[in-house]
Amino acid sequence: MIPMIDSPQVAIALAARWHRARTFVLISMVGMPLLLGLVCLGFALLPHLQAAEVPWWSVIPVLTAAAAGAALVVWLRRDGLADPASWFPATVLMTGTQLVLGVVPGFGIAVRTATGTAVAVKALLALGVLGAGSAWPLALRACRSLLASPVAELGSTPLRLVFQYSSSRIVIGTDRVDWAFREGGGRLDAGVSFRHLHEVTVTSTGRDDRPALVLRTSSGTWTVPVEEAVAIAELLRVRMNRWEQRVEAAVERERARYLEMMQLLGATTATAATDDGSVAVTVDTNGIVTDIELTERIIGKNPQLVSADLLVCLEQARAAVREHVQDLMVERYVNSPTKEELALFAHQVPEQSAA
Repeated sequence: MIPMIDSPQVAIALAARWHRARTFVLISMVGMPLLLGLVCLGFALLPHLQAAEVPWWSVIPVLTAAAAGAALVVWLRRDGLADPASWFPATVLMTGTQLVLGVVPGFGIAVRTATGTAVAVKALLALGVLGAGSAWPLALRACRSLLASPVAELGSTPLRLVFQYSSSRIVIGTDRVDWAFREGGGRLDAGVSFRHLHEVTVTSTGRDDRPALVLRTSSGTWTVPVEEAVAIAELLRVRMNRWEQRVEAAVERERARYLEMMQLLGATTATAATDDGSVAVTVDTNGIVTDIELTERIIGKNPQLVSADLLVCLEQARAAVREHVQDLMVERYVNSPTKEELALFAHQVPEQSAA
């Protein structure tokens, strides 16, 4: 399944693309790094087959290759799947590291220490170079298989979408869109968050009526020449609708959490009493006295002492209620909203209040 997709319709529409992309990703970013690690391990084991004395540092290429491969897999599981455009550079970086710091040094060590196995050593070197060289185009093909052409269903995914054309480039994230294109002999780079993007339409520009996106934002209107403008406009609208749904959900969660907190705070009280039980004072969340209890033990007590006991109990009750409120806030907001949700909530609540 595509990560973080809960719509069966979207999953079905993108199933063929994702199946091809997943296959290429597994081969290029898991299989090939594993192969390079095994090649380095082979270089380290060949001298042992001849019972030759092998220096301890011969295992360094193996450890380096293993660390680079593990880092690539960990990155892929955590963040990499949501950013197809980064599959190729990440694969080049990590498998290149395995090749330069693992395969090549391992080959040099094996050549010097494993005499009589030149053919096997050269075969392992060729396998390592072939593995690294194959990983790069496979990673590029994985990205192209998934983003071969823009379709509206891609807007319902959490993927960072990058579409590269001959004279322009557009990047559609989960909360903003960025673009770059050549104009007047130069290059223009710009972007806008969905919060400030009001409308997306399509028009034609130039003598040859090239399609272009028209983005109406808070700062003005932008015309971005894009070859597949109609499809990208529909995709962008779907992504914006998905973002708006997340905003509304975040606002509703914060409103419900706020109302629940107000109810809990309204029901919070604290009571403090003297050691002999003659005086007891109860206060509410605001520190206002809601109840004073005087027992028969105050009979015969000095009025000034009773007054002092009342003041002491009042301060103790207020301190206790403050502590209860703090504990309640910490307990209820352990799973606090993200900074993005808080920003969206702060932006949306004043508008809805005004309405």
